[in-house]
Amino acid sequence: MDETPERPVTIRHYRQLANEFIEKHFGKAPQRIVYRRSGRTNYVFAVNHVEGQFIVRISPDLNRIEAFKKELWATQKVREAGVPSTDVLIVDQDEDSEPYMITRRVTGSEATHHPQRERIIHEMGHYASIINSIPTEGFGAHFDWTNNGFKRRTWTEYLDEEWQFEERLGLLSRHKILSNHAVKKLSRTINDTRALRLEPSLSHADLRLKNVMVDDDGEIAAIIDWEECLSTMAPQFELSISLHDLSIDEKHLLIDGYGLDSETVAPMADLLRAFNIINYSDAIERAVEVRDHKMLAEFRLRLSGGLDLYSLC
Repeated sequence: MDETPERPVTIRHYRQLANEFIEKHFGKAPQRIVYRRSGRTNYVFAVNHVEGQFIVRISPDLNRIEAFKKELWATQKVREAGVPSTDVLIVDQDEDSEPYMITRRVTGSEATHHPQRERIIHEMGHYASIINSIPTEGFGAHFDWTNNGFKRRTWTEYLDEEWQFEERLGLLSRHKILSNHAVKKLSRTINDTRALRLEPSLSHADLRLKNVMVDDDGEIAAIIDWEECLSTMAPQFELSISLHDLSIDEKHLLIDGYGLDSETVAPMADLLRAFNIINYSDAIERAVEVRDHKMLAEFRLRLSGGLDLYSLC
């Protein structure tokens, strides 16, 4: 996703909008508004108000309102199922104005470096299983969460039209990120899923420690960042992302927390790897655009299995 422009005049404009949105919904102006660099296309502000502490996210993309509404739906569904998540209070868009979202600010810190990291990872696995148990209609980012007759995309349509599998595969081949043999195996692994009878379910699609907020004791306060959630096949797609950053022992902890045993996970291994490799395509494309040859070489080493110390490739 593109970086949000950091021009002071632009930030002042969106800070004023955040002030207006808070006053509109709570009847009083905020006591303090602080801009938070998000690295996304949203402008994000932390707000102190007599009614509490809030986060205001504003998107300059007028069409982003649907993604905000989807996030509202997803967070409500997972909270009902017992998953601690962002408490979305308001999603709105004034006429010809930017869409925005107001949430309660989560008290806590990112779980990545917490001393109770291992326990948190096990609990993440448990919550992942609950998230993936929530049924959806259609596949992809634009699934039918509205129940209003939105076109239900099949798994094959998702692979071809939204995920653009063949284009991603071509990128890996053109820039010799994978060998011809590996490209053929990857293609076969993904294409074999087209024949499966799949029931779509909700996936956070980025369930990693950076999106888990915990208190001082390591209790999970909220799973955040639901804007990119998907309707997809589970648990393979979710696990391919959630396992990515973890050590080998931590991978076992997350799988155990999910409720899976080794015999169940082993047949998924090729598909987990395939999803993980294909999901690198965006980062590879960015490296190609800026001619970062060092990064491309690192991707070739990583995705060819050169750093895999646990199996013979």
